[in-house]
Formats: sequence, structure tokens, C-alpha cells
Amino acid sequence: MLTAVLFGSMLILMVGGVPIVFAIGLAALAGTLMIPDAPWIIVPTAMYNGMDSFPLMAIPFFLLAGELMNRGGIAERLIAFAQALIGHVRGGLGHTTVVSNTLLAMDTGSALAQVAAIGRIMIPAMAKGGYPRANATAITCAASLIGPIIPPSITMVIYAVAAGASVGALFLAAIVPGLLIALSMMVYIYAMARRQQLPVGARFSLRALATAGARAVMALLMPFIILGGVFAGVMTPTESAAVAALYAMLVGVFVFRKLTLKDLYECFLNTGIVSGFIMVIVGAARIFSDLLASEMVPQAMMAGLLEITHNPVWMLLLINLLLLVVGCLMDTTAAIIILVPVLLPAIKQIGIDPTLFGLVMCINLVIGLATPPVGAALYLASNIGQVRLEALIRAIWPLLLVQIGVLMVITYVPDLSLTIPRYFGYLR
Repeated sequence: MLTAVLFGSMLILMVGGVPIVFAIGLAALAGTLMIPDAPWIIVPTAMYNGMDSFPLMAIPFFLLAGELMNRGGIAERLIAFAQALIGHVRGGLGHTTVVSNTLLAMDTGSALAQVAAIGRIMIPAMAKGGYPRANATAITCAASLIGPIIPPSITMVIYAVAAGASVGALFLAAIVPGLLIALSMMVYIYAMARRQQLPVGARFSLRALATAGARAVMALLMPFIILGGVFAGVMTPTESAAVAALYAMLVGVFVFRKLTLKDLYECFLNTGIVSGFIMVIVGAARIFSDLLASEMVPQAMMAGLLEITHNPVWMLLLINLLLLVVGCLMDTTAAIIILVPVLLPAIKQIGIDPTLFGLVMCINLVIGLATPPVGAALYLASNIGQVRLEALIRAIWPLLLVQIGVLMVITYVPDLSLTIPRYFGYLR
């Protein structure tokens, strides 16, 4: 009965247009009221316990770093470098968008930050270069999904906290999937450019590449600072996030001279708003997941999955399908906090590596950022690209199919992802 109240009230509130954070929180409160003699104090206590995690402190720092990079000129210089590197290939502007997102992903870990930073530059450029505006917006939106996959990834940090997993192992495991998604999208863009006879960019120039590289060198150093410090054991992911924010601020203020006091104020304000939203979701979802645990829902779900199949191949297929649907309907953070305690026991019981499961879960839910009805990246891209949502959905689905194809490869060829963390000693 409690489980039905939890999910039923949450779905009713979501369908009624209530924001996801309040839908989860109110559903959890309704569930708490059903427990006889339950003290009200357990609600704020559970929320606090859900947010009281050192790794979660990485989230506001990475968000702040992304804000500072967008306003401080780092994104623009990375785009110029990507243009000089790959712009000469047919479909070069589309390739530049993908490469720019891949480079920026190593700094921000956020799809929405990348849609905002790169979309405002590349969507008009692609439209001017002969791309239909819907296709230009679709490429930008789909490429932004690389942001939460390639490390450092906010989504991976949240999964690591929920599952008690290693952030470093997840970061390393995500490198190859992120690069494969980028490469597969570029193959699709090249085929599309040939089919639509899109123009070839300017000829490759080693001098132009060197100039763009010199201008972007401070931006290109940032991933080495963030990830190098983590993998060398010098910094934790949370400490590296703080260093990234400080580095982005110093470069934007003193090197590129683009950050003003007003910009800094707005960066800190936006970071506080988004971080607060994420943390409240984490806290509310913690109550929700605790109530599910009290009702033995994880064990029932595990038994139900194992009744269907004990075969890891079919189990992973079922979980992929489930997560793709959930990603369309629910915020990524809330979905991870709620579903990890439910699905992880079954995953462990049939011998699937929890790091691989985390990777598969995060990629599935990230794809949901570009799918209706909840896809935040889809709506933001539609607004920035000034494209009707219906046209954008029609243009983006082939790119999402490409990403789902890569997801299936990652799911069933685990060594592609797990070899690097094994090499560095994170996994056996």
C-alpha cells in the first residue's frame, strides 16, 4: 500500500505539472504520514542525511567552473581550436560542434552548460553554413550529452554517492564510451553532410591550428589539472572540482580578462540556484528511497527480475529498456537516487560489475535529457536555436539512435569501458 501511495502520488503530481523536486518530496511526505507513530523529525533528518556527503560537494564546484568558463572565454577558444582542427572535413561545422562539446565536457560535466555555451555560437554558424536550423540545433543538443559522460561528470558523482562506488573508477570507465559516442556522431554527420551536399570548410592550415591552439592553451590545460590530479592521487574529485573553479576564475579574470564583478556575481548566483535544486532533489529522493527500502521494494524488484531471467545478457537488456523509459519521464538525479537501491542488488547477484552498471545507468538517463516530455536539454536547445520542439524532435532522433547503438556496444562489450580503470588499479 505504501509503495502504491509513493509512486501513485508522485506520478499524479508530475502529470499535474508539479516540479519533480516537489513531486518527490510531497510523495515521500505522504508515505511518511502512512507510517503509524512516525515522528515528523525523520523527514528533515533523512533529507539532511541524503545531502550530507563529501563527494556531493563536487557538484556546486563543477557547476561554478562551467559557469565561469562559459562567461570567461574558455568555451569560445575551445570552439575556435576545434574549428581549426576538424573544420576542413565535409560537415566541418557539425564536427566542430561535436569536438567542442567533447573538449568542454572535460571541464564542465553538464549538458545544459554546454548547450548554452556552444549552442549560442554554433547553431547560428551552422545555419549560415547551409545546415537546416533544426538539424543544427539537434546536433548541438545531442552533442551536449557527451558533457555528463566524459569525466568529470556530475551524473557519475551522484551515482557513486548512491551506490557507494568509486568516483575515480567511474570517471576512468566513462572515457571510452564518451569518445565512442563523439566518433559515432561524427560518422553520422559526415554521411548526412554528403547526402545533403553541405559545403566543405576552409582547407586545413597547420598555422591556423597552431594559432588557435596557442590561444586555447589555458583552456586545454584545465582537463589535465582536473583529471590528472584525481588519477595521480593528489586530489579527490571534490578537491579537483574546487581547483577547477578557482582556475577558471583566475584565467577568466587575469588571462582572458573577460570576467567582471557582475559576471562573477551572476556565476555564483546561478551556481547556488542550480546546486540548491539538485541538493533538494537528492534529499527528497533519499526519503523516497528509504521508504521503499522499508517496504522491501528492492528485494521484491530483485526477485521479480530474477523470475524473468538469470541471464546477464537479457537482464541488461531489460534494465536498458527500463532506464531509457525512466530517463524520458524523470529527472536524472532523482532517478539515480531512487533506482540504484532498487536495481543494484539484482545486478550484484547475477555478477554484473557495479561500475559497468553505473556507466550504463548514467548513459541511459543522460539520453533522457534530450527526449520528451522531461528532457531539459531538448527544451533549452529549442529555445536557443529558435526551433519548434516538434521539428527538433524529428531532427534529433537519428542522433539519439546512434548513441543508443553505442550504449548497447558498451553494455555487452564491458572491456571497452573497464580496461582503463583496471589498468589504474581501481578494479580487479
